[in-house]
Amino acid sequence: MGARSRGRRDHPFHFAIATLALVAAARAQANLSPMVPGGPQPAEIKINSTEFKYSPASVRVPAGHAVTIVLDNSGAETEHGIFVPALGFRLEAKAGETVGKTAVFDQTGEFEFSCELPGHREAGMKGMLIVGQL
Repeated sequence: MGARSRGRRDHPFHFAIATLALVAAARAQANLSPMVPGGPQPAEIKINSTEFKYSPASVRVPAGHAVTIVLDNSGAETEHGIFVPALGFRLEAKAGETVGKTAVFDQTGEFEFSCELPGHREAGMKGMLIVGQL
């Protein structure tokens, strides 16, 4: 009977340990870097391109964290792209295509992006990528 009563006494202790382990595991999962295999997915920013404009034309991304920029060119009649010369980021999509690219932007600031196709930037196809703390 002594072993049985000791088991009942230890039950709340085991429950508390199990609860602490679950809380610790949840906190560890929340702190994983987006680039850790099996970790959280990178943030996703979707930019729609049409003939000579982006929507939205200004996007904010967190500095130092993985972000996937998706260029949705599905409604466009021609190829379009996003080029951020200051950061060396380039993404191109054919007419009717949606493409994405994951990157980590460490340099903070405001950086112009535009479509590199001849005449597109001049026709107004440009925007602003703002990298900083969200």
